[in-house]
Amino acid sequence: MFLDKYAANKQRKEFIKNCTKNDTMRMASEVLPTNCDTECDICYETPDIPEHRLDIYKLTGTEVGDTAFFLIHGGAFVYGFKELDKNFGMNLAVFSELPVVNVNYHLLPAKSMSGVLNDLCTAVDFISKNRGIRKLHLIGDSAGGYLAVMMGCLLRSKSIRHDLGIFINSDVEVLSVNSICGVYDGDPSKFPGYFFKKPAGTEGGDIDIPDYIYDLRDAIRRAGLPRTCLVTGDRDFLHDSNVRMRDFLKEQGIPVQFYDAISSETRRAEHVYAISDPAWQESHAALMLIIKNAVG
Repeated sequence: MFLDKYAANKQRKEFIKNCTKNDTMRMASEVLPTNCDTECDICYETPDIPEHRLDIYKLTGTEVGDTAFFLIHGGAFVYGFKELDKNFGMNLAVFSELPVVNVNYHLLPAKSMSGVLNDLCTAVDFISKNRGIRKLHLIGDSAGGYLAVMMGCLLRSKSIRHDLGIFINSDVEVLSVNSICGVYDGDPSKFPGYFFKKPAGTEGGDIDIPDYIYDLRDAIRRAGLPRTCLVTGDRDFLHDSNVRMRDFLKEQGIPVQFYDAISSETRRAEHVYAISDPAWQESHAALMLIIKNAVG
């Protein structure tokens, strides 16, 4: 099915409406860790723009060093904000004893995929220059999983940054990439891939950015990845995509950890369950595998 602009925007608005309802209920019932210090709503570029803010979480009694997790929320690239992943991010900081940077960014179609990635690179520049964080464990869920993998590629490849029109001044090292129920491709004829590019001649138009933004396997072939962890579940609608990505990474010789949660009578391992329900034993197992992949 080929979408037109009207149909794509209709799907986008329906998706946002459904997610807002579900996430509002979920977040109202969350119990956040008490042994985690938070520094919230730090501006990393433009003041008074919510999309240019980030949080830093750390285990109480620890210091922020040169290494951190860089957490990217999901939402089909058209919805979401850092608070959706706050509970998970705080638990990640507590159990890993590493700081977690939880970041906002502009969504599609306000910006194209190139603009989204530029936001994330600007945040990386900021934490490197202002907080001394120069070694990153990238992590994201769903669309954030795509962005974590893509960031892993472009931070390792000057040519990919050139293709996307992205510049980064900091000398940062990506130590690991971690994806929870990630999406790894986007069909330009369907939602949300329809919004990945902006037509030339429009504001921010970038029709010439490379087509490998639609299939991360092509980007990985160009740049490679460090050790990687993929998390999925038997009720994740992207389960098969994550299995294919695991097999592809193995073929490329990239070390990969893989966790495939099995649903029980009371817990369904659906899409991004580790974010939605971090207290589940399956979610904790996923968390600990991510930590093992990142820090050993």
